[in-house]
Amino acid sequence: MLVFLLSAPTSQAETSPVLAKQLKLLDQRYRTLSSEIYQNYVDPDGGQAVSGPMQLETLVGPMQLELKVQKYLANEEPIRAIAIIIQNKELVLKKVRRGTIMGFIQLMLDHNEWQMANELYLHVKKTGLEFQVVNSAYMFAKFHFRRDEWALCIKALRQISKRKISAVHMDLYNLMYGISLQQQGRYAKAVSYYRLITPTSEYQMLATLNGTASQLSLDGTQAQARQLQSHVSNEQLVMPNEMRDYLTLMAGYHFLENEEYAAAREVFGRVSVNSRYFNRALLGVSYAAVKQGLYSRALSYTAMLREKDSTDLAVDEAHLLTAYILAKSRRTRAASTAYKEAVSYYTERIKSIDAFLNQELGSESVFDLASDINLMREYPEARSLFDNMKNLGIFLVRSDLFAQDRYFYQQIRTLYNESTAVVEEMVKAYMLARRDHLESYLSQSRFGLVQMFDTGIERDN
Repeated sequence: MLVFLLSAPTSQAETSPVLAKQLKLLDQRYRTLSSEIYQNYVDPDGGQAVSGPMQLETLVGPMQLELKVQKYLANEEPIRAIAIIIQNKELVLKKVRRGTIMGFIQLMLDHNEWQMANELYLHVKKTGLEFQVVNSAYMFAKFHFRRDEWALCIKALRQISKRKISAVHMDLYNLMYGISLQQQGRYAKAVSYYRLITPTSEYQMLATLNGTASQLSLDGTQAQARQLQSHVSNEQLVMPNEMRDYLTLMAGYHFLENEEYAAAREVFGRVSVNSRYFNRALLGVSYAAVKQGLYSRALSYTAMLREKDSTDLAVDEAHLLTAYILAKSRRTRAASTAYKEAVSYYTERIKSIDAFLNQELGSESVFDLASDINLMREYPEARSLFDNMKNLGIFLVRSDLFAQDRYFYQQIRTLYNESTAVVEEMVKAYMLARRDHLESYLSQSRFGLVQMFDTGIERDN
């Protein structure tokens, strides 16, 4: 449950309505296709055993079914495990223990077999004990939470009566509720849920950090930034290094916004050198130094960025910032040279992106690029797409299980290819967004160069 930080400096791409619609449609198509596959190769009424590659059995005892499922899962054969449960659905509903059915629900959700998962949940809801119903409902809430389906997560949580939740479950309930509200921009309401989490809970750290982030998003005050700084500086507060660096970066940028430049520089200096946020921290400390009139020091930071073998946004921006610092310090000739170099740099970067956008990409290239730019970080709501593609890959690898004809194999391959095409669209959308940034930097560099010629100043300090 990564902390959500709306105000953190990020280049995360916006999900267009078209892409959101594509993701939803692909998810629906996956569910429909997988359901058709299983229904074609099983006899859920249990009337007869189904012959063919699946070699399914209609079983008579619940223990035999449990052992079969465990065996298939141990052998990494989830298709067979799911199929044998569906084949013996009547046995499951009549004789299998509710605790075991809960495990079946989780298996179905893990593979997005929504229809069967929901059918089993309704059975537990109707016949199970209260704690079993609550635990099953949490499975659905976590399922939606993982996929960034915030409205559906809240809907699932609302189905749970608070009177029936244990203390541990209540803390998780409040955390997921708060984060879902926070992601929807309902910060004040989110904070009210974070405050309900007990001080000794394992979720208290996440609640504290998200609560502080929500307050920052509400008012962005210096006090809130200092509170966040205090949290991330506390080494006794255990959290992943990546999260600590991310929060540190956020605190630093809020100090910048509030013109607390000395505090900003001190906080940026706490970001780990090996962190993926280090370049943005260098850029932030450069800005803070400029605001303090420490131009030589600011230039040393931008020089570090420009020397990096990287094309991330902070490195790109450092070329323009270098020229700007030189101009601010009235080193006109050096600034003119730096602006010219920036124009050349941005022109070449734009040409490189255009060449990329105009080429045909194979599926391997698409996923290499998706990994390089961490596409899941840019499009977290695409979790369902990547999960479904993983499951489609399992179907393709084990196509021998349903290979009586080519129909389903072709349907799976088609859906996988169409999903790959959407991943390529996301990669290209990300690159187009980067191109827009570079175009802006190029325009500013050209304008800065014109200003240098207009000043008539020939002095270099």
